[in-house]
Amino acid sequence: MSPQIKPVADAPAEPARAPLWHRTIGLVLQIALPVLLAYGAYKAQDYILASAPVAERGARDRVARLVEVLPAAPAPISPRIEAWGEVTAAETLIVRPEIAGTIVWTHPDLGKGGYLPEGEVVARLDDTDLKLAVQQAEAEVAEIDARILIEQGQGEIGKRELTRLSRNLTDTQRALVLREPQMAQLSAERIAAEAALEQARNAIEKTSVKVPFNALVVTEQVAPGTMLTQGAEAAELVSADRFNVTVAVPAQQLSHIEISPETRVEILVDGGGTRAGEILRVGSGLTEVGRMAELIVAVPDPMARLPENAGNPPLLLGSFVTVKIDGRTVDDAVELDRRFLRDGGTVWVMNAEDTLEIRTVSIAWRGPDSVVIDGGLNAGDRIVTSRLSSFTEGMALRVREDSGA
Repeated sequence: MSPQIKPVADAPAEPARAPLWHRTIGLVLQIALPVLLAYGAYKAQDYILASAPVAERGARDRVARLVEVLPAAPAPISPRIEAWGEVTAAETLIVRPEIAGTIVWTHPDLGKGGYLPEGEVVARLDDTDLKLAVQQAEAEVAEIDARILIEQGQGEIGKRELTRLSRNLTDTQRALVLREPQMAQLSAERIAAEAALEQARNAIEKTSVKVPFNALVVTEQVAPGTMLTQGAEAAELVSADRFNVTVAVPAQQLSHIEISPETRVEILVDGGGTRAGEILRVGSGLTEVGRMAELIVAVPDPMARLPENAGNPPLLLGSFVTVKIDGRTVDDAVELDRRFLRDGGTVWVMNAEDTLEIRTVSIAWRGPDSVVIDGGLNAGDRIVTSRLSSFTEGMALRVREDSGA
């Protein structure tokens, strides 16, 4: 049987191709349409943004800084100069006997810290031998006086004998007849004897040791039975009427101090209380340590013994005290705490426009805690006392409504 041959189906016919211009237009549309859509969207967005309302930004107001102020009130000011001082004796007396002798009596208050009034006898030496010397000198004067009487009698006899003698005697012979040389010798001997008597009497007076002023006893090395040699130190006394305080101040501050008894000086005593002092003078040189000038300040009745000083603290020799001195008055000045002085020579001022003004001032005096300003500030100026971490001149300031500034 022979294979059967199936008839082959007809192949599909190819579609007819579009004309070329159709294909060209389609391609152009495929490319141009997205571009047109994108452009339209961009224009629409631009239109929307352009037509949308815009919020205008207003100018930002400056915030005024809150500060505290102090009104300037120029007035006469006397700066207070504060310094350290040492209490020293105004007068010191070293008691040394002028003669040698044994002490037989001492004053009950002749001891360390004792008080001895002016003219008081503080010690007596044994004067037995000196009294004998006075008696001997008195006897010698009396013996010479007796011899003078004898010679005066011999002179009267000589006058009568001259009438019987030759008138051709020389002057020397006449003087011998009248006993004139003998009288001259006796007169000289009497003067010497009187001097010896006076010397013996003075020696007796020197056995009583007296103080020439009201004194305080610093040291003493005497007691009954002590043998003193001439010139040996027996005691040290200081004047009880006045002590001095030697005050060390910077030399440049002397121009601010009036060296006058009228200058007010206040001395602060350790343990409490104050005493008034009086400036006497300026020391002649500078101290070796610190090159400071020295003021000598007197304090009367330092131990407060007088009724008018009752209750005042005593000053002790060698103690260190704080001294406050009123300086020369500066007219139309403002005293300001040193904390409010900026950069060593400027002051912050809140001016009439309520802004910060950095003002340069003239400083008459600088103290440890304050300064005295004599130029650059006017009455009523508001001095800024607040500390500002950041600042610029012209910045706005304000104060609390209840501050009264």
